[in-house]
Amino acid sequence: MYQKKIKFVNSILFRMSLWVLGVGIGGILLITCFVRLQMRHNIEKQVTEEMQQIRDNTLLYVHQILLLNNEVVGEEGFEESVRAVMQQLKSVGYREAAYYNLDGELLEQSGSRIEPGVKREDFERAKELDSTFTLNCRKDSQCEVYFTMPVEIMGKRIGYISYFFDYGEQYRREWNTFERTLWITAVIFALICLITWIMLYRVISSIRSLSSVTTEISSRLSEGQFDRDAAKRLTLNVRKDEIGELSLNFTRMLDVAEEQFQRIQDDNCRIRKLLNSRQEFYNNVTHELKTPLTTISGYAQLMETNGQGDEELFHKGTEHILKESMRLHRMVVQLLEMQEEKGAEKKKILNLTGLIVNVADTMQIKAKRHGSRIRLEGIEKNYYIEGREDKLCQVFINLLDNAIKYGEPEETILIVAAAKKGRVCISVINKGQGIEANELENIFEPFFRADRELSRELGSTGLGLSISRKIVTEHGGNIEVKSTPGEKTIFTVSFPGAESEVSP
Repeated sequence: MYQKKIKFVNSILFRMSLWVLGVGIGGILLITCFVRLQMRHNIEKQVTEEMQQIRDNTLLYVHQILLLNNEVVGEEGFEESVRAVMQQLKSVGYREAAYYNLDGELLEQSGSRIEPGVKREDFERAKELDSTFTLNCRKDSQCEVYFTMPVEIMGKRIGYISYFFDYGEQYRREWNTFERTLWITAVIFALICLITWIMLYRVISSIRSLSSVTTEISSRLSEGQFDRDAAKRLTLNVRKDEIGELSLNFTRMLDVAEEQFQRIQDDNCRIRKLLNSRQEFYNNVTHELKTPLTTISGYAQLMETNGQGDEELFHKGTEHILKESMRLHRMVVQLLEMQEEKGAEKKKILNLTGLIVNVADTMQIKAKRHGSRIRLEGIEKNYYIEGREDKLCQVFINLLDNAIKYGEPEETILIVAAAKKGRVCISVINKGQGIEANELENIFEPFFRADRELSRELGSTGLGLSISRKIVTEHGGNIEVKSTPGEKTIFTVSFPGAESEVSP
């Protein structure tokens, strides 16, 4: 039970579900924050516009009342006409208001929502700056606005007026909009999660089915059997998506694997026969070696016993020992010759500069067909190394062939020869699509191709660089590559220089 739980926690389905859930919850939280900020912004914007209008109306009413009452425009006139101002503003709907002189002392008050003697932020700021308000919205659908403005007539400040307004109704409407948006978002997210989970579950189920079949086939293979019928139970080929394509490719792979398995079994039988014949060969060799050794040992013992007293035995024994020794020598030489590599060319001192020039001339024709050209640098001096000419030609043909195939047309392929610290270095430089950094360490592996489709079109088998590295290593050299995608690719091959021929 514990293992199943661990397996489920490590499954793709569980991890993807957590990702979807996390993204969804994060999205809801972001939407919630955005909507609430937007809601408060809308309220503040409306309050700001309305308070500006109220301020203009208030100043207009105060100015008119002072003029009608023949009061002097000043603090005293405001104090004397404050009741008339209050009645006028109350009649136009401003019922919750408080009136102060320049010292902040309360003169009159209408309504009960503004508490006298309580210091508020809007009042303190209005005394220092200009008209200001405080907005206080709570979760219980309450939204209160306290607005304080200095009364300035003809550029002269004569007092202060504070208002109270209830924006609860608008706040409730905004809050209801917010709740509806939140619920709609949650429902949409739930539907997306459900659909995503169903699709993910179907994909994972298909992968599990494929995994089950591969496990069963692997188990049978470990027992030395190939269960081809297990693949027939795989019903994913009817799908038209990537899973169906994967299943189809898997079935094709099993066909190839079955052929290879049969071939391996046939090879196994041949190897067994070869081992048996080899054992028989060694048995025959042992017998053939033992015969002359027995003869030599026997006559040597007789001669040791009788000495030179028996002249006939001495001559006869000497003749047999010499004859069997020569026979034994010929047999050993023949066995050693059988173990040598047939046709292997021995290493010799080569003019690497001349070899490079010949290879470049040979590949120049193919380069022209691709619209490229090959240019040599540093070939004024001859560089010598010890090696096999045919193998080294194969290395540079592979490098130039790749530079031509994967380089851009109308670009020059540069071959640079130089000697550094007793080693001869040959660099092949071309401009083309280049190789990504994460692929550089794999390009020398057999059958590795950075762009498989392009490689197939160009006829590449993916073995050229692997073979080249093997040949270079056998010659005691190194092969390295540097590449910038879309720019230059540089393959550098270095070999130990032949003594007395390469300058340090």
